[in-house]
Amino acid sequence: MNLTPTWHQQSYTRFMQETLPALLAQRIPLAGYQTSATGAHTWQVTIAVSTTAAEPVEATYIDLPAPDAAGLFYIDNTIRTVVPVASHSDLESATIKCVGDMLFDFVEARLGQAAPDLPWDQALLRAWLPLDRWFAEFMETSIYAQVLDQTNWLAGHIHPRRLIIEHPTKLTTPGQFGRVCPFEMPEGPNLGRIFSIARGATIRNGRLDMVEETPTAALGLSASMIPCLEHDDPNRLLMGANMMRQWLPFAEPEPALVQTGHEPAAAEFWGGRNLLTAFLPWGGDTYEDGIVLSQSAAQRLSNPHQGQAWYGNTYRITEPGDKLSNRHGEKGVVSRILPDAQMPRRADGAPVELIFTSASLPNRLNVGQLVELLLGRIAQAEGAAVVASPFACPSEAEIRQRLAALGQPEDGLETLYLPAEKGGESGEPLACPSAVGYLYWGVTNHLVRDKCRATADDAEYRQRQAEMEYQVLKEAGAIETIREQYNTRAAGHHHELAAQVAAGAVTQADSPAPRFALLRHRLAAAGIDAALQNGRLHFTLEPPTHHALKLARAVQHPWLPEETLATVA
Repeated sequence: MNLTPTWHQQSYTRFMQETLPALLAQRIPLAGYQTSATGAHTWQVTIAVSTTAAEPVEATYIDLPAPDAAGLFYIDNTIRTVVPVASHSDLESATIKCVGDMLFDFVEARLGQAAPDLPWDQALLRAWLPLDRWFAEFMETSIYAQVLDQTNWLAGHIHPRRLIIEHPTKLTTPGQFGRVCPFEMPEGPNLGRIFSIARGATIRNGRLDMVEETPTAALGLSASMIPCLEHDDPNRLLMGANMMRQWLPFAEPEPALVQTGHEPAAAEFWGGRNLLTAFLPWGGDTYEDGIVLSQSAAQRLSNPHQGQAWYGNTYRITEPGDKLSNRHGEKGVVSRILPDAQMPRRADGAPVELIFTSASLPNRLNVGQLVELLLGRIAQAEGAAVVASPFACPSEAEIRQRLAALGQPEDGLETLYLPAEKGGESGEPLACPSAVGYLYWGVTNHLVRDKCRATADDAEYRQRQAEMEYQVLKEAGAIETIREQYNTRAAGHHHELAAQVAAGAVTQADSPAPRFALLRHRLAAAGIDAALQNGRLHFTLEPPTHHALKLARAVQHPWLPEETLATVA
C-alpha cells in the first residue's frame, strides 16, 4: 500500500499546468505561458501578454514554493503543509480542495479583469499579477497552510494526511467509514471537524476515494501501529493514537517487542522503550496515574545526546513530573524514580522497571495493554518481535500455549518480592500475584522542565490557589500551608518576599492576606466595612471617608435594596 500523500503534488501540478493558465486567459490578454519545476520545492512560471507593440511583454516568476512528493513546502527554513478541506461532513459526496484548488481560489479573488486597452509593460504586468507575492501571502496567512508538526517521525507524516471539514454538520456520517480514521481526531472542540485520512483512502479529482476496503485500511497511520487494538475501548484508542504523535524521539531508537506489521522501515519511527512493567498499587506513588520508574529505566527514557534527525534537538533527562504514555491510551506522570534495589523484584532477582496501578483498568477498558504485556514476555523470551496486527491479535489459547512452551505462567501473573527498603525481610513475597511483562512506553512532549514557571518570569503561569485547593488543605489540617500559600507567598507580597528570601529565613506574613485586603477595600468603596473581630468576620454599613465622592442624589444600594447609598469612594 502506497501511503505517500500524492494528492498535494498532483493538485499543485494541475493548478500550475491547467487551471492557472485558464484563469489568466480569462482575465488578461495571455499570449504565452510556460511553467516547470526548478527544484524539489520550487517552480518557475513565465507569462506573456499581447500588446499593441510587435513583441509581447513577458514576466518570469522564479522560486515559487511547491510541495514535494510528501506534500511538504520548504520556505525560509520552515517546513509547511497545506491541509485539504472537505466541503461538508458526508465525505462520500463532499468536494475536497487541496493546495492547488486553494491557490486557484486565492489568485482568482485577487486577479482583476484587465481592460482591453491597457498599455502593458513588465512593471504593469508584475503589478497586475504579483504571483510570487500572492503565493507567499497564501502560505503565511491561510489557516490551512500550517507549520509542520515535527515532534517525531509519526507526527511529521500524519500532518500532511490531515483533513479539515469546512462546514461540519454531523459528528459522524456513513461516508466517513473507510475514508478517515475513526480514532485519530482531536478530543476538544475540533472533534468531528479534523480527521486523519485512512491508510486505504486517497484524494482524486476532488473526491476522497477508498482504494482498499479492509479493516486495517480504514485506520490512520497512528492507529494502525497499535497492537491488540480490538481489545481497547475507542476512547482510549483515540488518546493512544494522538499521544504517539507526542512522543519525543531518541537518538538511538528501540523497536517495540510487540509490533503490528504496519510499521515503516525508518528507524527513527520508533519513539519508545520496552520496559518491564508491573501492574500493582505502590502506595501513594501510584495514586491518580502516578508512575514509579527504576533508576535504570529513567536513564533509558532519557536522551542525553543531541539528535541529528530532521525533527531537531531531542536532548532531555527524565525526571519526576514528566508524562509517559503507551500505545493503548494509558498515561501517567512520573511520581518517583527509585534505585533499582528499591523496586519489587521477580523470582530471578530482576527488578521491575515501571510500576503502574491496575485500579484504572476496569473502567478504562484498555485491556489491550495486558495482551501486549503477555506478548512482550513471549517476544523477550524468544528473542524476536511478535506481530499482533489490528483485528488479528493472537487468541487467548495461542498466547497461553506459547507462554507454557516457554516455561512461563499461562496467565502472565507472577509473584513479586519486596526489597528490604520497602519493609519486611528482603525477598518477602507480595500478598497477591501481579501482571508483569514488557510494554512499550514513550515520553510525551509534556516535560516538567518545560512546565515549571516562576511568577517573576511570566505572570501568566503563576501558581493559582482557588477554593477547592483551600478546602483540601483545610481538611488536611495544613493551616500553616494555607497561611503561606494565600498570604506569605501571595502575588501581592512578591516585593517583600523577595527581600525576605534574600535576607534569610522567611516568617509568615501578618494578616490580612492581599486578596482579603483588596476585597475589604472594594467593599468599603460601597459603604460596607469588613473587619475581623475575635476570629470572626463582621460586616457593618459605614460611609466611606477616604477619597469619598458625594452623590448628587442618593441611590438604592446595588447589593442591599433596603439601604440607600449617598457616598462612594
